[in-house]
Amino acid sequence: MARPCVRLCKAGADGSLQPTGLAFHGVPSGHEFNSFVLALYNAAGPGQSVDNDTQQRIEKLDADGGTTDVMVLVSLTCTMCPTTVLSAQRIASDNPKVKAEAYDISHFPELQSQYGAMSVPCIVVNKTDASGKTTQKVEFGKKTVPQMLDLIDEA
Repeated sequence: MARPCVRLCKAGADGSLQPTGLAFHGVPSGHEFNSFVLALYNAAGPGQSVDNDTQQRIEKLDADGGTTDVMVLVSLTCTMCPTTVLSAQRIASDNPKVKAEAYDISHFPELQSQYGAMSVPCIVVNKTDASGKTTQKVEFGKKTVPQMLDLIDEA
């Protein structure tokens, strides 16, 4: 199913657009505007600093050849959602094997139904290993970068 979004890209070495793995499905406004601006900052350069241990954990994700897709279902009025979106997107901005996309559930009620999202943020982590086997974990609540890394590791 096509889902309109704002997808962040960078210029590749040859000048072509390269996806960063960061996207907002809906209009990043309300409480999500700050996470959108920080996503731009993180994707454009060194971004927000994280400690060395956290940076090493980010870089080691999917070192076995797998990939991770993080979907965060949000509401623009939620005060916990921006931290969770920012955490997932901070990880994705430093690891090309990780995608982190935020979905405004007011525009995607089918996702709210599919994942039983009675509250937000609703985090859906899909990990695919090198052999193509995919596992999924659904979790609710505010997550910092280290907590998001823990969640990804558990999936």
